[in-house]
Amino acid sequence: MSWNKPDRPPANLETELTWPVRVEVVPGKLSVRIYRHDVDTQHGPIACWSYVTQGLTALQQTEIVFTLRRDAGEPSDAFPRDPLQLFAAIHPLAEAGQRVTSGSFTELGGGGFFGHHLLYVRAQALAGVTLPASCLAAVLVTAEELRAVREFGSTRVLARLGQAASHYPFPPWADRHRAGVSFERTLAESLVAKCPRASAHDVHVGVKDQQITVSALRSEQSSWQDRLAQIPETAALTLLTAYDPAANGCLTWVPGQKAPEAIIPAGSDGSRVCGCFVMFVPGQSENGGLILEDGFAMKLTDDAWRAVRGALVDGKDLAIPATGDDMALALTWRDEVYVSPIDARTYRAEGGWQVHPPEPGEAGARLSGEIRLLTSDDDIMARTTPEELAAFCQQIKLCAERMLTQHDGAEIVLRVGCVPQGHAIDLSGKGAAPPDVMQAFFDAIKALPPLRVSDGEVSFEMRLTVA
Repeated sequence: MSWNKPDRPPANLETELTWPVRVEVVPGKLSVRIYRHDVDTQHGPIACWSYVTQGLTALQQTEIVFTLRRDAGEPSDAFPRDPLQLFAAIHPLAEAGQRVTSGSFTELGGGGFFGHHLLYVRAQALAGVTLPASCLAAVLVTAEELRAVREFGSTRVLARLGQAASHYPFPPWADRHRAGVSFERTLAESLVAKCPRASAHDVHVGVKDQQITVSALRSEQSSWQDRLAQIPETAALTLLTAYDPAANGCLTWVPGQKAPEAIIPAGSDGSRVCGCFVMFVPGQSENGGLILEDGFAMKLTDDAWRAVRGALVDGKDLAIPATGDDMALALTWRDEVYVSPIDARTYRAEGGWQVHPPEPGEAGARLSGEIRLLTSDDDIMARTTPEELAAFCQQIKLCAERMLTQHDGAEIVLRVGCVPQGHAIDLSGKGAAPPDVMQAFFDAIKALPPLRVSDGEVSFEMRLTVA
């Protein structure tokens, strides 16, 4: 996408500034809401304006937010009009079918946009800002950072920006005076730059408990046959992956680094760290993975590599144990559509639903199950904390362990909706658990101390099976 700055501001500003300020950019078609707010950081609050579009979805273009840091002494009502001009230029391009998605970028000529180029990524939740359910963030990047995006994908660049700003997963604010992060040595010395690679914005990769998990989007499964047809069966493949919103840390790397490093949010234990790429290396005598730079390299035998390729084409889950002391590999799929077994209600999630299996050893050996979050990761971060949510789910599992494990074959599905006033429960089940046990289980969950939720709702479903 290219952009030429309009000669005149397109905005029709309302006469009185009532926050958020609404500006009509393209009459009757595109408006922008401007929020005045602070972003909390480890170094104190940062005063910002956020510009949020309304009207792009009618053109099959995801809405966009641009968050701009206010300079010291800059009046809060003196927000720049440049972002409005940017959105005015984006609108006709979207009408013509030139749309941006996560990982896209706009290279700008002349003085650029605030002297920078633009990278589009999945938006983070912002306290005090109402974002659409599906929203991209426009991030300012320098020419050198944009070159790194082209070579290595957006996740490596975002992680380095987050590391430089001490903000996970990346700073959502644009600083007009930021000098930029140097990628000169990375471009020259990274092993990734020396290998064939492909961008995979629908793929996440991370590590937990000595297992590398590659998660692909079910709706993109049909494209894998064409992707792999261009790569010889004996050739290595490096996928430049997207940031995983379900992770609680992201690997970072600079040349000369002696050990793996990661950027993690405050209070995180870094137990689910995502990477910026996954490199499949066939022709090996053993199977096993390891951390390489800010991603993962998976050594595979020829048979294992054929199995991985087949699972990608067929849309099947796959597990490959490690031969030695390296890490195992799991390939899983994320569905964008989920139909609840409780009431047949359909839920849709951009980027696919995250399904969380219970932690090993955290419930009885005869009790198995999974948790499906029905609230987006960004909204969860804005309304509660992952640690408190995990502790609340653990209390439910303990109730199930105490009350259900004597009933072989019992299958329970419960939906929990948590709001500031408490939590509501929907429960269904089949199998060996009698009605009085189900009622007692319902009452026990209802009596649990509620999850602390600041506003809105945090909801999830839990499926439990007694073996």
